[in-house]
Amino acid sequence: MRFRLTKGAVLAGLLASSGAALACADVGCEPVWSLFGGSQACHNHVVIAPGNDSRLNLLALLRDKAGLGLASGTAYPDPGYDETGFGHTFLDWGMASRQWVPAADPLADPPATILDSPCAFYRDGTPAFAAALAANKALPGGERTALATARDQLVARCSDAALPAVLPGVAVGSAPGKAFLGYLAASDAFYAARYGEAASGYAALASAPDPWVAETARYMQARSELRAALAKSIDEYGFFDGIKSVDKAAAVRGKAALAEYLKAYPNGRYAASAAGLERRALWLAGDFAALGERYEALLTAAPQDGAGLVSLINEADNKYLSSGDNPDARVGGLLLLAAADLKAMRVADPADDNAVGSETPLDAATLASQQASFLRAPELYAFLQANHAFYVGKDYARVLQLIPDDARKAAYTPLAFSRQVLRGQALAAKGDPNEAGFWLELLGGAKDLWQRPTVELGLAMNWERHGKLAQVFAPGSPITDRMVREILIAHSAGPALLRRAALDTARPQEERDTALFTLLYKQLSRGDYAGFGSNLPLVRGAAPVDGLWGFGPGSAAPVGLFAKGKTAQAGFACASLPATAAALAANPQDIHARLCLADFWRLNGFDGFTVLDTAPAKQALGGAANDYPGTPLPRGTIYAAAIADPRTAPDDRAYALFRAVQCYAPSAYNGCGGADVLVAQRKGWYDRLKREFPRSTWTQKLKYYW
Repeated sequence: MRFRLTKGAVLAGLLASSGAALACADVGCEPVWSLFGGSQACHNHVVIAPGNDSRLNLLALLRDKAGLGLASGTAYPDPGYDETGFGHTFLDWGMASRQWVPAADPLADPPATILDSPCAFYRDGTPAFAAALAANKALPGGERTALATARDQLVARCSDAALPAVLPGVAVGSAPGKAFLGYLAASDAFYAARYGEAASGYAALASAPDPWVAETARYMQARSELRAALAKSIDEYGFFDGIKSVDKAAAVRGKAALAEYLKAYPNGRYAASAAGLERRALWLAGDFAALGERYEALLTAAPQDGAGLVSLINEADNKYLSSGDNPDARVGGLLLLAAADLKAMRVADPADDNAVGSETPLDAATLASQQASFLRAPELYAFLQANHAFYVGKDYARVLQLIPDDARKAAYTPLAFSRQVLRGQALAAKGDPNEAGFWLELLGGAKDLWQRPTVELGLAMNWERHGKLAQVFAPGSPITDRMVREILIAHSAGPALLRRAALDTARPQEERDTALFTLLYKQLSRGDYAGFGSNLPLVRGAAPVDGLWGFGPGSAAPVGLFAKGKTAQAGFACASLPATAAALAANPQDIHARLCLADFWRLNGFDGFTVLDTAPAKQALGGAANDYPGTPLPRGTIYAAAIADPRTAPDDRAYALFRAVQCYAPSAYNGCGGADVLVAQRKGWYDRLKREFPRSTWTQKLKYYW
């Protein structure tokens, strides 16, 4: 599935990563908050990078060339900033992954927009035809009426072929009448998909006595040839079978007809459409060299904002940069060449099945041969060289040579910012002791769209790697971005930092709730029952209880579950959660209290909840450190231990046997965590419950084993 660049793209959705189908990319990638991995076509950053959607890179380069930022004067967006950019599954400010399926690109999907619903287009042209009839004063009134009626009947017959033929019954004698009738005959063939007949009919009207007929027929001759080029390339299921299936001769004839129309009518009523169709003709004819030149010129001259730019970037990517029919996208002008070079630097990680690399990686010699193409853009060329050194060559010292330190500017255009971030990445890859200082200096000028969070991400990753996580949460910390902080809260912070963050009244309540939820969850699941009891009173009365399965960095934390959640199953008595925690603090092996803890997890939907137990990749934020000790205690382990312990009371053992079997209901998969057991073991638990506790309520409830 392809996605289009939407109008909101110009100002939005560019920071983190994407799991959507990227232009020049593939599907299946997971979001990653990292400055690394940007060569794998799974990640979108506000910085220009190989792994970005090619359209994002084009937009950034165009804006940079005009001396503009990505935010059109908006310095730093608020959390509600529009995230719908580029019509992809970009991460919005709340880390929520969204899928957008906008309307089809008219060039990208011929079945949907070129060949479907021809009768609707036919009907839409009725007013123009009527106006042309009215404008020709030499046309007799009776013929005018007959021609208008005939066209209405042809439109109706377009949708219902069973209707009788129309044109044989139309009688005209004047020269303009015959011209209009010839036009209707050609149009009847066109909308009936008899494109060769239509093209011939329109061509015969090039010198028609009516000016509207003469001009429109020339334009429609070109359209007929282009439709003829596509006619056999749509398969039985409505899919486009690629440029290889196109009738190239018809495409060339269509291209020539468009050139003739524009020569005769440079300011004609269809001139703008004809200019656009010329690009389609070049694409259908497979003339990618000329197509690249056309896109380069149009992109260079285009307004640097608005829907027109969005549409042009969509088209240039879809028909040139991303086209599998294009033998080499690296033969265009400067903008397209840079975008194609970046695409060709994608290097897939062999350990990542989802990573997408370039089929034809750019080699250093090819890049060196392009130097003359970038004589007027030396900083861009150096940036491309540095990207190659970083992502392909892994030569981080070379990156630092190519990109001097310029971290103390007051503001940055997209390219200037991208250059400095790449330098910071190289410092990080080298383990340079000056890396943190570099990020701190770069913060001062990071004012355009999502530049500051990007720099904060680099600084936070450095502090995490070097055991300085406390600096992220210190008073006056430069790390203010909620997403960056909450990822570290969820995955890296230890008990003391979590408590500090939960009590930090200078931060938003949502962040404090996330810190407290993380602290209480980890204390209760990892055996710090006394700590849980001492921190539970911090839960505010209005704390949310819903949204456990939507929980993650950037979303509301259901911390109220620990104060208001369910604690007892009918038929199995349990104290309140604070009392259960107190009992476990006194005796962590208290069997009944452990069973009640398991019921708390079960009754409140925590089965399978692993958000806070699964670390990100090591090169991602939150993956370099885990300062919280211990591992979670699964429900399945609690039941198995209670069953095996000879001190377990009969009622508790019966309940543990019942729950241990139920862990596999009804799918036969373990839903309780802990080690899986074979069906024979589950049958053994079932038989034991029936044998040792025949009168137990739990025996009566358990009808099957799985």
